Amino acid sequence: MSLPPPTPGAIDRPRLTLLIEQRPVTVLAGMAGFGKSTLLATTVGRQRVRGAGLWLTVDDSDRDPVRLVSDLLAAASLAGVAQLTAALAPLRASSLRAEPLTLVDALLEALYDTAEPLVVALDDAQHLTGSKASAAVVNHLLRWAPDNMRVLIGARVMPPFRLQRLRLDDHLTYLAHNELAFSADETAEAVKASGLELDAETVATIHDATGGWPAGVRMAILAASHIDRPDRPRNVPTELRRDRALADYLATEVLAALSGELRDFVLDSCLDERVCPSLIDSMRGTTTAEMLLEQCLADGIFLSRGAAATDEPWYEWHPLFASHIRRRLSTDQPERAVELHSAAAAWWVSVDAPTAIRHAVAAGDGDTAARIFSEHWLELFLEGRVDAVMDAVQHLPHAVADGGDAHLAQALVLVRRGRLDAARGEIDAARRAVERLPEQDQDGLRERTTIVELFLTGYDQGLGAAVESGEAMLERLSRGGRVPDPALQASVQVFVGMGEARLQTDEALPLGMLRASAATAHDTGLLALELTALAESCIPAIAEGRLTEVHDLAVDVLARAAERGWVGLVTLAPAVAYLGWLDYWRGNLTQARAQLERSLSMVFPFDTQMHGLMLNFHAKTCLALGDVKAARASIAAIAMEFGSGTVPPWGPSMLDGLEGLALIAEGRPREAAALASSAPAEPEYRLAAAHRARVLLMAGDPAGALAELDRVPVDNAFVHITCLSRCIEAEARSMLGRADAHLSLERALAAAEPDQLYGPFIAGGKRMVDLLKAHLRHGTSHPAALTQVLARLAREHEHHVPGWSERLTDRERVILQYLATNLTNAEIAEAEFISLHTTKTHIAHIYQKLGVGSRRAAIRRAAELDLY
Repeated sequence: MSLPPPTPGAIDRPRLTLLIEQRPVTVLAGMAGFGKSTLLATTVGRQRVRGAGLWLTVDDSDRDPVRLVSDLLAAASLAGVAQLTAALAPLRASSLRAEPLTLVDALLEALYDTAEPLVVALDDAQHLTGSKASAAVVNHLLRWAPDNMRVLIGARVMPPFRLQRLRLDDHLTYLAHNELAFSADETAEAVKASGLELDAETVATIHDATGGWPAGVRMAILAASHIDRPDRPRNVPTELRRDRALADYLATEVLAALSGELRDFVLDSCLDERVCPSLIDSMRGTTTAEMLLEQCLADGIFLSRGAAATDEPWYEWHPLFASHIRRRLSTDQPERAVELHSAAAAWWVSVDAPTAIRHAVAAGDGDTAARIFSEHWLELFLEGRVDAVMDAVQHLPHAVADGGDAHLAQALVLVRRGRLDAARGEIDAARRAVERLPEQDQDGLRERTTIVELFLTGYDQGLGAAVESGEAMLERLSRGGRVPDPALQASVQVFVGMGEARLQTDEALPLGMLRASAATAHDTGLLALELTALAESCIPAIAEGRLTEVHDLAVDVLARAAERGWVGLVTLAPAVAYLGWLDYWRGNLTQARAQLERSLSMVFPFDTQMHGLMLNFHAKTCLALGDVKAARASIAAIAMEFGSGTVPPWGPSMLDGLEGLALIAEGRPREAAALASSAPAEPEYRLAAAHRARVLLMAGDPAGALAELDRVPVDNAFVHITCLSRCIEAEARSMLGRADAHLSLERALAAAEPDQLYGPFIAGGKRMVDLLKAHLRHGTSHPAALTQVLARLAREHEHHVPGWSERLTDRERVILQYLATNLTNAEIAEAEFISLHTTKTHIAHIYQKLGVGSRRAAIRRAAELDLY
């Protein structure tokens, strides 16, 4: 009943103090060592300065409600309030004979007669678990507490107190171990308060290793003080795992308090920090794991809920707790530890290969570890898990780590990091390892060596240079006498497809190769490889003209990758680039720039052709947004890459087109026109002719623009090029006063409508607005597309109707464009994917804002206000 003395080295935690003082009831619920008692004692001590504080440390005897009430009365009489002490004296004399709740009522009456602020703290309330009568005493106290009283409860496991009503009334502050953990700043303050001088990196290591667990931080400070010698490098996480004081603390404060069944379960279940019921049941041969995990959670043992990676629940042990429990298991029951590790390896192999390898090694099963590594390292690399590959290599037994697969995995990682000489050394070591293998095992390792060499060739000489070697390897695999490894075959197909796509000589070839790779990967459950092939297929699939379908494919690929946490996977860069590319053609320039910049941060460093294509559209997007400086930076980056690497055949014409567009944006039309009029390089970039035509048009030479378009017939397979070319053609013909400008616009609208490729129209600005309005009056077979384009162009300016304070909304401006067509209201609704009722409502609002009563009057009034 006495307030505990101050804890040496305790720090002030104002962020929690403020929370504790906000509401009438505060509950601190958390595992051992989270500073609950210290926080309660600090709060009561501060309260005693300006009022009164009642302290009671609950123990097992308080499960008897009579004893609990007697202790409450005794603690209240020690609170330091003379009036309260006198009133409670007769109650204490009869406390062992009277009905408990009657005594609580009497205690409350005495408290109501005391105007002085009072804090009541009940520490270690977990001892009341299992006693409904004692819980009823506390519930009664909480229900009828006077306004001048605050109640603080600390418990590792919360008894069945009725807290929901308090929560609903906003009278409860509930702080669990997540809130009670030290912040990074509080960890640093605790280190400082200890008098130990540690650098910021070591303090951060302490915080990360302990997860902010206050008792763990204190143990870490003690461990760090013991190794604070220049001749001994400080490794706080390692010292904490070895710390005997911390192990004793966990044994006495946690394990010793558990029942035999739960203690055995905890010892068996901490081999991994992140666990799920099926893992533990598989290891133990039981079906009770979920029930026992929930019991650990409810009992405040060092367990929390984790993110759900599958349909079943996942949990996370505190890393320090799990580490010490593992050590205890391996020390006390070594044979049991080996059995559990073997079972864990078998479960994890289909979920996470590196974890399975770690368990196999811990079980002393080097052969299983080697087999798992051989089967999974390539897939791990394709998933972008380079660190996991290297971690797996480091966990392998020495004999396995010197095997061919380990050398190949390291070679592939080194290739990705640009360390080509070191990679060649690892490949040579892999070749030597092949010779040591039995003859029947040599072919598989030789094939895996070849694919690593493909990556090396691609990095060193460009993807195009690796195509020939890849095609030869596919030919050998098809002629071989055994079924090729699916991951190997699909990987080579992806590599060849990538190379062919960069050369841009035949769209069908890379698309077929990539789709075959995706199918092979899908059939064998190689998700990362499947997504890689599908992402790569987005670029050559442009030639098929179904751009919205490819958009949906790219979105699906990225969503499936995100579900697995593969957000920044470099092999998915083409899918992101495609989304940026399509946004550019749709006129969504801000989104296009963001997607293209994201893709540029992901792409393989050796994939100069893809990098150049992304920079190309990034430059054009920046020019369309008016950011000439950023466009110039991208153009310079393309020139530098092509100057230092393998230049694709179409590279020079692409750069010339960008340069011409940049010169126009800089107000240098003569230089731009001179560049556009020079002899084009061969072979040409597909958009080169359209770029030159756009430059000539902007430089005031519409006849030259038409001549340029006529020189290279438009390939209707590429709908975006058709749309751009026909838009430029319409503008040029209009400038020349030719009546067939309408025919060009109609062809452009026909190409744009299926995939909403409105970017080329928006680039035409005011001149395109006038052309489209005239075309609307002339008549069109694509009214929906035309009105959409006009609406997009209209968003460049805000239109206010004179005499009215309200502005036409974006949707109303779209509907206004439809009114100038012969579409019925039902057809307008269908075109806009809205209901007929909604369409009529928009039309009514338009009539009201324009001050008219009919469609004809609305069209006339809108024309007067230049809304068409």
